[in-house]
Amino acid sequence: MAVKLSSVVMVLMVAFIAKISFETATGEKKHSEINQSNDRSPASIDQSYYDHMNKR
Repeated sequence: MAVKLSSVVMVLMVAFIAKISFETATGEKKHSEINQSNDRSPASIDQSYYDHMNKR
């Protein structure tokens, strides 16, 4: 009884995706952590552009 490598790879991929999905679904994250992760500061190139445009 031969097992093809592709079938083994497919089973491992499905198991990995299922593990990640399960951890994501059961993971608890506080709302404050979510809000902090969405906040971002402007990139330095954006700030340089705004500074350049404000000098004119």
